[in-house]
Amino acid sequence: MKKPLQFLGALALWISLASTAAVAETARTALDRPATLSAKASRSLLLDVAQAGKRIVAVGERGHIVYSDDNGKNWKQAKVPVSVLLTGVYFATDKAGWAVGHEGVILSSTDAGATWKLQHSGRAPAAEGKEGAPLLDVWFADAQNGYAVGAYGYFLRTADGGNTWTDNAAVFENLDGLHLNSIAGVPASSTVFIAGEQGKLFRSADSGATWAAVPSPFDGSLFGVSAIAPDLVLISGLQGRIFASSDEGGQWRQVQSGVSSGINSAVRLVDGRVFVVGNAGVVLVAGDSRLDLVSHVQGDRRSITAALPLSPSELLVVGEGGAKILQADSK
Repeated sequence: MKKPLQFLGALALWISLASTAAVAETARTALDRPATLSAKASRSLLLDVAQAGKRIVAVGERGHIVYSDDNGKNWKQAKVPVSVLLTGVYFATDKAGWAVGHEGVILSSTDAGATWKLQHSGRAPAAEGKEGAPLLDVWFADAQNGYAVGAYGYFLRTADGGNTWTDNAAVFENLDGLHLNSIAGVPASSTVFIAGEQGKLFRSADSGATWAAVPSPFDGSLFGVSAIAPDLVLISGLQGRIFASSDEGGQWRQVQSGVSSGINSAVRLVDGRVFVVGNAGVVLVAGDSRLDLVSHVQGDRRSITAALPLSPSELLVVGEGGAKILQADSK
């Protein structure tokens, strides 16, 4: 029996991939059943959010994908052909986007997230040996070349916009099949990072064509890579750990978070302020890249998995309880 996944830290969203026949049957059904339309979709568990031009798109439980054309004030639900938990979303252009999730699902959209089609699942030949395993994050260098990472060393690539996906795990050494939790590219650079279980850290200097292991400053699980500027890359994970690099991973320094909850993601506003979000309602704010973080834990203590700047004064966060707008000026 495979070990339980704990890739989302204190959210406790873990699964045992071979626990019972009932679980396997439920997963197979979710691949064949479209996401149910729900007025509460934008308030259900959402795990990631991305910008598609002026549109905002978020993904989460039961195959829910929601989008907003007014900076998160109102939401519509997209048409999605599966009802599995969706864990990551990325747009390479204003229109072309991809979402990944459980059962090896990869979805694509060509209309800024309004409708989606299934490109890959655990039933595909490229999923051999990873049947039932979830994909956890996705990133594209351009509209044709992309990568998806996930549990048990799951690593896929495409060179044709997702029409075909191939197993890419052999490009680096991960013999223990450690979970690959996050992938992100550095802005205005060809550098890309993958972070995962037991502090596993990989870097590509050529937009994903080749990869090499990077010495990690932490041996616990890393949940997020936040490449928020060419001179500021953050990796974060268990026990409130945050590490920053100003030279694309050459050196890392630990950033004092002052919290013990898992840290999931970080963003930088146009005025230079950095917002870091995590489990148990953690919101940490720094005035600049020195990262002197101040804690502003949310009263509802709901975990936050991702964030997106809306304006110099507003921040959209997603997680438990769905999408929420924070007034950045009050933090």
